Amino acid sequence: MKNEELIPPFSGETAAAKLQINENEWNTRDAGQIGLLYSENVEFSDKVTFLNGRAAVTEYLAKKFAEQHNYKVKKEVWGAKENRNAIRFQEEWQDQNGQWFHSYGNEQLEFDQAGIIIKRFGCISDKEITSSERTL
Repeated sequence: MKNEELIPPFSGETAAAKLQINENEWNTRDAGQIGLLYSENVEFSDKVTFLNGRAAVTEYLAKKFAEQHNYKVKKEVWGAKENRNAIRFQEEWQDQNGQWFHSYGNEQLEFDQAGIIIKRFGCISDKEITSSERTL
């Protein structure tokens, strides 16, 4: 299914298909492209960062990917209801000094009628790992 065909209300199947598109976009690390997943006036949080609007999210993601080298994410739907999805995710990345990190988190997504994300609230914890502890 194409992204524009995946609109609320979501079933488990359509939520998983929508999330796979989201994961694929995030793994490109292209902040401009990822930003298109979000509405012009999206409410977005990530750790302690709270943003409003696609432009702010795109700017934030560009900085994130500049600081988090070799970034990769894996996402999994934990629940889907109407126009909301609960997501579990894990990320791996390196800082500027080459230290690897594994980040675990949950995000809650709310979509408009066209399937564009209008709210994204993320809760994330980072853990230093060795290269041999990588799983992604």
